[in-house]
Amino acid sequence: MVDSSSFSIENRQKFLEEATGNKYDFVFTSCGFKEALFCLIASGLGFRCALFCEFDFENVLHTVVDNKDAGRKSVISLRERFPHLILPDEYLHVQKEKKRFAGLFSNAIKEKDLPRYESSLQLSSGAFVCLESEFKINANRLLISIIKSAVENGVCILNHVVCKTGSEGELIVSDRLNLIEDSYSIQYDKLVQFSNPDNEQRTELHIYLNKKGLFLKRSLKFHVEDKLVRLIRYQDHFLLICESDNMNLDFVTKVLDELSSMFVHEIAFSEDDIISSQIVSVDGKANLKEQLSALEKYCKQYLNVSGSEFVERLHKFSIVDSHFEGRKEIQELIEFADFKYDEAKQTGIDPISFKNVFYRFGSESEQLTELAYEWRAKYGPGEKLWQNVQLWYLYKHEMICRMDDYYARINSIDKTNPSNLSIDEEVMNKCLFV
Repeated sequence: MVDSSSFSIENRQKFLEEATGNKYDFVFTSCGFKEALFCLIASGLGFRCALFCEFDFENVLHTVVDNKDAGRKSVISLRERFPHLILPDEYLHVQKEKKRFAGLFSNAIKEKDLPRYESSLQLSSGAFVCLESEFKINANRLLISIIKSAVENGVCILNHVVCKTGSEGELIVSDRLNLIEDSYSIQYDKLVQFSNPDNEQRTELHIYLNKKGLFLKRSLKFHVEDKLVRLIRYQDHFLLICESDNMNLDFVTKVLDELSSMFVHEIAFSEDDIISSQIVSVDGKANLKEQLSALEKYCKQYLNVSGSEFVERLHKFSIVDSHFEGRKEIQELIEFADFKYDEAKQTGIDPISFKNVFYRFGSESEQLTELAYEWRAKYGPGEKLWQNVQLWYLYKHEMICRMDDYYARINSIDKTNPSNLSIDEEVMNKCLFV
């Protein structure tokens, strides 16, 4: 059996050759969050599963679990399995006008106490601030972690393949990138497609901002033209999310001006601080709660797993990159990441780059550190060394077949930012895709 340590472009043909020798209980021709997690659960129950997709793996999961969903049992259970990828995030929710009976809200923050929560905030008199708890998801990495764990558990998964139905119970699979010349016959019992009804679509404006050296203890929520805006903290950037299809410069300026108005005068954001921005189409059912609720129904339908058993099954499978010696809470992970950085810093990696590696690859980051020490004499300490180490890991373990796959794996919004450790495209093409 091909295991996840061989989940590489080098072994695509081996995957397909092995697949022809099996009859699968369930075959999917798309590979998103629900499909991958279903196969991980099903494989743990003894079912044979395969997932094929025409392009790269499909992430539709929204990056935010809002405060009304954060306490659901299924969300908490999944978060405990992937603690480095589903991170708790506290928000200061700022509203310009104080609500009636504001003092009765248990999460309300008194004006005199605000500096203890965020010293750089300077709000207008009468503003109402409350503390809210949510989760932020590294959605691309969560999908890849589930896929690699499923592969380790015997699931056949491949991207960039073309599937055509053959005779009854047969799927003809060929490589869309022409890396493999032959086509392969896959036998199955059920060809499954999770229904995607015409869900309500909305648009969101995503603005990636330079942090400008600003350290925030908590993320922020505020309002512009009655639209809720989130400012989400990451290691090397801020992400502004606003439910709006308004991409014109006037609206973007209003968002940045409103953000700047909440801080002391030395802190101000402008267009020059925008790394990138885009309008994103969002499925109304793409949040984690809805995805898990739909998956629960499919597990009952196909696997005879009841609702209470579903939450239990989320604790049953093994995860390839979540071996943190029992650490689940965010403070424990922060301290563990600091400890792992102390082990890696003699390779010349800076703290922010290493934190990106740690929260990207989880416990697998230990492999990268070991290789960095092994290759230090070849490349010297520093950025170039870690660019090559990260590339090696992705090539060997995460089925990257194109440059777009590479950037999707590292969530690279700013290819010039050294903390992403993204390698030069010319070097990548020369090394891999000739």
